[in-house]
Amino acid sequence: MMNFPELEVIEDLVAEDWWAYVTSKGEERVTRVSIGRPRTAPETMSGGWYCPIKIDDFTHKVLCMGGVGPVDALANAMRIAKAFEDSVGGVSPGAKQPMGS
Repeated sequence: MMNFPELEVIEDLVAEDWWAYVTSKGEERVTRVSIGRPRTAPETMSGGWYCPIKIDDFTHKVLCMGGVGPVDALANAMRIAKAFEDSVGGVSPGAKQPMGS
């Protein structure tokens, strides 16, 4: 099993957006989705790749999704974004950033 770096923040963003959705309790929410540039994994990991993603109300921390190449790692990170979208029943991308965020 690969142990990817534990990141506090995503420093090299590829994309960031605010997604609006309605919780199961009917509350309107807006959350930040941040995806970083795929990176080669440390040499100790046999040359794999990882792509960082954070969804504030879903992952609660930066996850590093692995892959055999940069596109595979990015695709795996996007599966996390899709899992969030599916879990809340759909999102509206491009929402206005909440004040104070």
